[in-house]
Amino acid sequence: MALPGPLKKLKRETVRLKLRNGLWLPLTCKARAKGLDVDGFTIISNNCWGGTIYESYGMRKASPTVGMFIMPSDFVRFCADLDRHLSEPLEFISPEESKWREVLSSNGNWGTYLIGRLGDVELQMLHYHDEATARRKWESRVGRVDRHRLIFKLNDQNGATEEDLRAFDALPLEHKLVFAVKDHPDVKCCRRIHCPRSCEFIPASWEPLGANRSFNVTEYINGCFGGR
Repeated sequence: MALPGPLKKLKRETVRLKLRNGLWLPLTCKARAKGLDVDGFTIISNNCWGGTIYESYGMRKASPTVGMFIMPSDFVRFCADLDRHLSEPLEFISPEESKWREVLSSNGNWGTYLIGRLGDVELQMLHYHDEATARRKWESRVGRVDRHRLIFKLNDQNGATEEDLRAFDALPLEHKLVFAVKDHPDVKCCRRIHCPRSCEFIPASWEPLGANRSFNVTEYINGCFGGR
């Protein structure tokens, strides 16, 4: 019996992620790291891309946003006042308390992961299921944030609107990126990423790392912080 289109795409994405993260990254991280001129930086990402970048270079994770996703409008607020949000106490809330319940409850994994809250921002802690572990890792990684070497990254996932992308682009952040499957001429920090034509937004496995035909991450990081 053939799988329905959405399930087929989901299965393909799952396989791509497992092969990339479990096999390809560990085998290639040392070679990739040789091209990196920077020994440390912090990526504030709306999804797991930041954590993947650290793994792609074999580096210790220096970002608290690893292993989670943040809805676009929440992410813009988070980035707009990063220090305040990082100083907020991390709370855990139930799925019923989430302001994103109606939007996310149709996802098959809804209710299986932790949801954190920092004031007016929710953290969908996709890869965390134990509060003690999540809090320990959050607090440890907040302590590693390098405020002199910050990169902020948003993409077009999770219903990101043109308004969300423009609001992020307007933030006074020195190093910021938007990854999207199509051009957004009014979003200056947008980089169009090659994906299958059927994609309405970027699947996690298609976001760039190292160097590919869409974007050279290593070159970008070197350009931001090389020589500092």
